[in-house]
Parts: sequence; structure tokens; C-alpha cells
Amino acid sequence: MLLTTDRPATTAARSGAPGLPRRLRPVVDALASRAGRAPRALVVGTAGSGKTALLQRLQVALAAGERDVAAMPDTAGEIVRLPAAHVLLVDDLHLLRPELLAAVRRRADDPDAGLIVASRPWPTTDATVTIARLLEHTQPAIVLGHVSRSDVLDDLETRRLSILTACVDRILEVTDGVSWLVAEAIAAHDERDCVDDASHRALSRVLDDRVAHRLETVDADVRTFVERRCLVAAHGHAPADDEGDDELALRAYAEGLLLRGGRAAPAVRSAVRSAASAQTIALLTAELGDGLTLAVASDDPDYAAMLSRLHTPGLGAALADQGDRLLDTHPERARELYQAAWDAGLQTTAVLERRAQAAWAVGDLDEAAVLTEAAARTRAGEEPGTGDSGALEHAEPLTDLAAAVWAARGMLTQSAATYRAMPPRTATASARATIAALGVGDGAALAAAKTEPDGLPALPSTLGTAMSLVDRGLRATLAADATDTVLVDLIRASEMYSSARTSAPIAEPPAVIAAIVALNLGDTVTAQSVVDDAIAGGHGGQWARPRLLLWRAWIAVQRVRPHDARLALAQAEAQPGARSPRDRLLARAVEVALARRYGDAADLAAAWRTAHTALLRVDVDAFLFLPLTELVCAAAKTGDADRAAQALERALEVADGLGGSPLWTAAVRWAGVQRSILLGRPDELIPHAHALVAAGHHSAVAAAMAKAGRIWTSVLAGTVDPDAVEAAAQQLASYGMAWDAARLAGHGAARSTDRRVSARLLARARELHPIELERTTAPASGEPAARAESDASPAAEVLSEREREVARLVLQGKTYAEIGEAIFISPRTAEHHIAHIRRRLGATSRSDVIAKLRLLMSEPATTADAPGTETDAGPHRAA
Repeated sequence: MLLTTDRPATTAARSGAPGLPRRLRPVVDALASRAGRAPRALVVGTAGSGKTALLQRLQVALAAGERDVAAMPDTAGEIVRLPAAHVLLVDDLHLLRPELLAAVRRRADDPDAGLIVASRPWPTTDATVTIARLLEHTQPAIVLGHVSRSDVLDDLETRRLSILTACVDRILEVTDGVSWLVAEAIAAHDERDCVDDASHRALSRVLDDRVAHRLETVDADVRTFVERRCLVAAHGHAPADDEGDDELALRAYAEGLLLRGGRAAPAVRSAVRSAASAQTIALLTAELGDGLTLAVASDDPDYAAMLSRLHTPGLGAALADQGDRLLDTHPERARELYQAAWDAGLQTTAVLERRAQAAWAVGDLDEAAVLTEAAARTRAGEEPGTGDSGALEHAEPLTDLAAAVWAARGMLTQSAATYRAMPPRTATASARATIAALGVGDGAALAAAKTEPDGLPALPSTLGTAMSLVDRGLRATLAADATDTVLVDLIRASEMYSSARTSAPIAEPPAVIAAIVALNLGDTVTAQSVVDDAIAGGHGGQWARPRLLLWRAWIAVQRVRPHDARLALAQAEAQPGARSPRDRLLARAVEVALARRYGDAADLAAAWRTAHTALLRVDVDAFLFLPLTELVCAAAKTGDADRAAQALERALEVADGLGGSPLWTAAVRWAGVQRSILLGRPDELIPHAHALVAAGHHSAVAAAMAKAGRIWTSVLAGTVDPDAVEAAAQQLASYGMAWDAARLAGHGAARSTDRRVSARLLARARELHPIELERTTAPASGEPAARAESDASPAAEVLSEREREVARLVLQGKTYAEIGEAIFISPRTAEHHIAHIRRRLGATSRSDVIAKLRLLMSEPATTADAPGTETDAGPHRAA
């Protein structure tokens, strides 16, 4: 939109300071029309703020009001003899000779003497301060120096100038509203320069020249101070003030080069940076390295251009040091700083290692791997020998990084191999090696792992304590009689690791380890608490957050909180950077779990296909046993059991490598039991059942699984003891397996010939895993609206809540048996519901009821009804 104008703007019309701001017009009018005493006022403004122009306007206005106006005389005597009724106009009070200043001071003492004075905020003397105070007794000072958007628009309208409002906004952005800069920008603006350049580069170059010229006219100490502030104090990070800096800041402000407080407007900052010599930058870097490095980490492109002119190791060292400070809290900035240090000429192995660590911290596995291998090769060429203690000490961080990268890629076996090739020398590194060794079931490495540091004792650190607790806690989980007491060390380790504020590379964050152990012990509440605290505490840094969110989603599924699971899953996927293969597998497992519990056959098939792709890219380890159980069951349910068989076999090998530890083995054996049940192969269940029975002597969770497996087998054989089924299901649910508990009760109801027993077990199944809540509760923001219907919908008026639930499943193409299994009712009850729905709708055939239900429920045809698709039960559909 163009500002109103009657003629093209000319350069002459554009020149000069902006007109009088609207807010000051009433003040000027009041001074000019003041009756009685002669006008008195103080005008304060920086260089170029329009003080002289304001005095000229006042002179004209006072003369028009028949006031006697006097310009500043050449002698003090003339000032003294000037009548009080005359208005003395004094410009640049701060520059007056002492005798003239004293005479003005005497006139200011007389409250009836007309006096209007203009001055800069610096320099000040006792006399100027006294004059200012005396004049402010009459009215507040008129302060100039900054203009607002409305001021600029008014001025343009007054001068009949035409500038796009977007250009006005850009001018105010780069000038920060500094009057003289705004005036220069308006004078230099040409709309032809900004047609295809919203950043106004041509205008910026003009302002650069204007600022550079003004800098050349000020004192050298002021110029140097402004340079320091512009080169170092970017984005609010000002250098530490030295003695005298307050006065220099005020002097620079008075010259219109800095804002109050010492900050530079973007136009001034840009001008100084573009004009700074390499020598100036080098001197300021040596003096104020920290401030400069903070500025380099910003997104300001001026710095990249500025630093490209300077290649000195001194600058690189300052950049790298600041990167070290930011690595754990702001890894993206640290990454930029390390790259800037490298570009500045500090191309050392140490900087290469730091770049690799920063890439890891932001989740860039490929870059981390490339840089780690490059640093390892360089380090090997630099060190005097592989047996040298210094070489080994320097290699340890690279070893940790390489091992962590392998783990994130889903290849924990390679992570463990890395530690075998480069054995850890410190207790902290040894704990990281323990994580890898346990994950792959390397009992020999666990037995030989180093747990005590070499050398003299040192004060314990937060990180060192956390890793020591991880090591001790993990080893305790391998005991045959491990109970929930092992959680004490692991929970404390998680808390200490969060407190350490580290983003150091590690195969699995301590919080995840503690949560997995809690889940293996059947304690979902503790698992959730650990993960929630870790997320709130920034545990592990940026790279670990997606994994923690994914475990939050997994736990929510186990706790029958599907909405929370979907929310956490979405939050994990929204995190910056790409997900690692390990994280992708966990995410796909969560999706499979949700599809098994709350979706239809088509949902499960689609989720499994995606999960299988992720499974192919990951080697199973002990920390993935729980997700693997879900994937094994999904594969069996979708008729694709063989594709997960190899992963299950590998999991059993890892479990055996851990000495058959009940805490770790139970989940894998339960996967085998469930697979056998779903496939209808009781013979394959036997070894898993025996293993669970043996583990049950030491593990309450394994005992519950063994009992449930035995009763499940009896149920499938046709023997249903409702008391035993209920007890076993309740026990499973108490250990965080509500879905399996509900399935056991549902199978018991389906196999029972006693209708009262069936009803009892179905009620228990719904109580243990109330999936209907997910289907009838209104969805949260971002969830598909098809998950719920309003109570005011047409369907709600015609059908009951249970009938609407059955209707949805009918539209998905499910059979009576599948409907019963999905919502824990008998096939006969499902048939009765559908018959009632037919009568309610007046439908005469299956196709008629389907058509009317779709119209009533406002649902499109589902994939289950699409041509060429079938559920597990074949083509015999309900309705």
C-alpha cells in the first residue's frame, strides 16, 4: 500500500531531518501561544535528531505570536542585558564558552526570563545540569532522538513523499528509529532499488557510507568503543564494561551512534562490520573473545562475511573455547562455532573431534560418523605409538563417540566391538562399555569389564557418579534373584545424569535404562516417572529427547493411555533432525501396539509393514526386547510370523548370553509364548513356558507369565476355569500387561460354553483394558475426528453407544467373531446387536444396512470393505 501523495518524491524533498513528531506539536503550540510569562523549555537530543530544526520552528511560531525572539549573542554582556520578556534561543548549549554558559545560567535563575535551550545529553557540566533542572521546573524536557512508525508516516505525508509501508518498516528495523539514520534512509531510498530486494541491500550500502563518515568525525576513543560494541556485542551479548565505558557509551549515544545502554542499531553494526579491518578484528578478538564468539553463533550473516577475511589460530581458539561452553546446552550453536574455528584456520584433531561431538549432540549420525573416523585417522598419525598412555587417553572420547553412533544406528554389536578393540581406561568409559556389553549379551566382556579408575583418587563428579551407578545397577540386574531394589541405583543414576547437563555420547541414556528395567519388573508407574523427570530435566541433551519421548509413548500404551501415547509419538517425530534407526524402530513398535489395541486388521497390517522395514535395519539387543515382543505378535497376527522369527532367535541368544537373567529373559520368552498362541502351535510354546517356570522361582513377573501361559493353553484346549483365568489376568495386569490380561479373559469368554462365565470374563476383559474409552472420548486437537462422534450426532439419536461401537466395526468389515474379540463381547452378542441395528434402520439386506450405516455415521468405505481385502477370518462378514 502506498502512502498518500500528489507528486513524485524528489531527492530535495527527501533531505533533512524528519518533521516534528505529532506528540510534540501540542508542546510547541503551547510554548508559542503561552500568555503571561515568557516561554521556557529544554530540548535534549542526540546529533542529527532535529534540535536546530525545532528551534527554528519555535522561532517562527513565537514571532508569529508577536514574541520578541533573540538568537544567541556573541558576548555574555548582551545576554545579561537582554530583557526578561524576550525569548533567548540557545542551540548547542554543551558547546558554549564558559563565560557564555555562565550568563545563560544567570538567565535561567530568573523564572520570568524567556529561555529555550537545545543541548546534547553529553558533555555535561555543573552549569549545564543546573540550567536543565531550572528549565524543567517550568515543563518537562523535550527529548528528541527516536521516531516511531507513526512519526515517519506523518512526516512522509507532510512532505508529500511516497514510500511503501513495507519499506518504512524495513527502514525502522535497520535504524531502530534513530532520527538521523531514519532521515538518511528516507533521503537515500529509491523504490526501484527494492523492487526485487526486500532486504534493501542498496539502501544498506548507502547507510554504511553515512555511518562510516560519521565515525570518522568523532574522537578516536569513541570510534574504538563503537567498533568494540558492534563487533563483539551482538544480539544482547555485551562485553564486560571497563572503567570509563559508561562515559564512552554516553558520548557515543550523544553522537547518535549507539542507543541508550550501549547497544548499536543494526545499520551501525552492519557498517562497522563491513568496514572493519582484519587488524581491528584481530585486536578485538584477543581482547574480547567471549563476546565475539557469542555473536558468531548467531544467524547474522554479517559475521560470516567478516570472519571470512580473517584466518588466525587465535580467533579459532576463542571460537572453539566458546563452543565447549555451549556444547551441552546449545549444540547447534556449538556446532557453528566449531565450524567457524575450523574455517578460521584452527584445523586440528581436537577441533575435528569437537565437531564430531557437536554433530552427535544434534542427532546428525552420518556427519558424526564421518568426522569421528577422520579424527581417529588423524589422531593415529599424530600420536607417537599405540601403546602410549597419552594416545589412549585422547582416543577414549573418540571411542565413546564411535560406540554411541553404532548403537544409534541399531548396531549395538559394533558398539561392543569398539570397546573390545579400545578397552576403557576410566570408570566412566567402563560404564558405557558395560551398557553395550549387556545389550548384546556379552557375558565375557561384562566379567572382564573395568570398574575402577586408574591413577590417584579424584573428587567424584556428578557425571562420574551417575555412570558408576549405571554400571552397578546394570550388573545387579543380571542376578537371578534381582528385584525392584536394583532400581534404586538406576533411578539415582538417571537423576544424576540429568543434573550433569551432559550431551555426551552414550549407547542408551541412563533414564531409558532405568525405565526399561522398571518395565521388566512390571512397574509402569516408576517407568513413567523416570522418563517424565528425564524429559523435564533435559536428560542427555537434544539428541536424547526424541528417544525419551518415544519411551514415554511406549509406557503410555502399556498404561492404557492411547491419547498420551499418540501425543508423545507426535512430539518425538516433531523434534529437529532425523530419527536414528534405533528410534525409528521404537516409533514403529508404538504404532504397531496402538494398531493392535485400537485399530482394525488393515491398520495392523499397514503398521507391521512399516515396522518390518525398520526391523530390518536394526540388530535386536536387550534394550529392545519389549518393542520386539510387540512386533513378534504383530507379525504372527498378520500371517507374517517368519519375518520376525530371526529377530526373536537373536533376542533369545542375547538373553542366553546374559546367563538367563530372569529380569531380561522373561520378556523374550513371553514373546515366544504369545507367538505360539497366535499361530496355534502349542508345541512351540513348551520351551518358552519351561523357561518362564524356571525363571519364576526368582521373578514374580516371570511367575505371572508362566501361570498365565499355562492357563491360556488350557483355555485354548477347551478347559475354562473362570476363577483361574481371572486371577491370572489380574496378575498380568498388575505387572503392566493389561492388554494381554484382557486378551486372556476374552479368550476364556469365547471358549466357555457357560453364558454366565462368558459374560463374567468379558466384563473383566473390559475392566482390564477399557478400549471403548478410546473410541468414545472426544479426540484431542490434532487427532482424527473419526475417533469419536458427538452426542448430538444423528447416530447418537438412533443407536446406543454400544450399537455405535458395533456399527463402526461392521463398517470396517469385521466378522461377528472379530467384533467380539475387539470389544470383548461374544460373537452371539455381536450378532444380536447387529440384528437390532437392522431393525432400527429398517434395512433389508447386508448391503442396505452398510449403506445406511455409512450415511448415518458419516464414514467412508474402509479398507476392510475395499475390494481385495479380507480380515483374518475370511470373507464372512457381519451384517
